[in-house]
Amino acid sequence: MARFWAKFVEDKFTEPIRQVQFVDGENQEKEVKNAKDALETLEGELKGKKFFGGESVGFVDIVLGFISIWLEVIEEAACVKVFDSQKCPSLAKWMEDFLEIKEIKENLPERENLVYFYKIGQFKLAMAAKK
Repeated sequence: MARFWAKFVEDKFTEPIRQVQFVDGENQEKEVKNAKDALETLEGELKGKKFFGGESVGFVDIVLGFISIWLEVIEEAACVKVFDSQKCPSLAKWMEDFLEIKEIKENLPERENLVYFYKIGQFKLAMAAKK
């Protein structure tokens, strides 16, 4: 089952969230909606559990872990709102718990550096598209 959810994350969440930076207007709204729908599905799968693997971190938690820090960065840099903690309270709690894992917490980059990195990437993509 873990492989199914890992593939779900890649296809239904990661790909739309990646596309958010490449498109605008209606296309961006569509990708944001796809990402939101995926998060709501993941919310349903997580309900009642601390981690997707139960009480301990599992494969799906590792696959999805990037959203714990990157999702806010993407939202800020792309000027979109994807995550609503009111609609996905279990997922919001999961993000907090995931970021409190000692090995994760000790190795997180500074959020400001991620925003800068993301914006530089957007700029480079925009410049390449103009050539």
